[in-house]
Amino acid sequence: MSSQKPLLLGHRGYSAKHLENSMEAFREALAAGMDGFELDVQPTRDGVCCVLHDDDLTRTAMGGGLLRQLKVNELPKLKNGEDVPRLGDVLELPAKLINVELKGEPGWKNALAAVEAADALDRVLFSSFEPSEVLQLWADCHEARCGFLWDLEEAMALTAEELAELPEDLMFHPPIASVMANPELWRPYAQRLVIWGMGSFSAAGKLPFQPAILIADGL
Repeated sequence: MSSQKPLLLGHRGYSAKHLENSMEAFREALAAGMDGFELDVQPTRDGVCCVLHDDDLTRTAMGGGLLRQLKVNELPKLKNGEDVPRLGDVLELPAKLINVELKGEPGWKNALAAVEAADALDRVLFSSFEPSEVLQLWADCHEARCGFLWDLEEAMALTAEELAELPEDLMFHPPIASVMANPELWRPYAQRLVIWGMGSFSAAGKLPFQPAILIADGL
């Protein structure tokens, strides 16, 4: 087992106590001692890469509408009074690592451009539930760190043969429930694992091995 401790990332910032994907949540994750955070990005109609999980703004903002159908200056305020963050603004925070999840297709070009403009490739990890997004980004920029993201059903259906066929340079992002259900499948890839699906980091104490990165809603 590696003696190096996993990096701890807040899921959508410190989402257990603050509005997810807000600058407040990201700052509080760092203030609480987390190494960084995970966030979701997608472009507006005018191509600005913004931080938002849902297609629609209704759940976390003070107004509705599909983000991809609105220009950045048309976006309503978040429910905490902040603007919807731009990825470039978040990249200015002093996080050791930011996991940028690509939402929907297409979107990787906007995200990569924002990260490159901020000279932040060395502290960003891209991921997506859409393998094509990951592979296209990685093919365009081999310096970018990228990972495959699976939901529980998908992760539970994976075989050792399928994992072995995936590029060795890419990370794996399974939910903790799938790792607990089949630890021997994932053990050979411990230092490539980004494990998510935890309310708090204490849940990782039940893992039979130490992964590279843990993502949780809070401490």
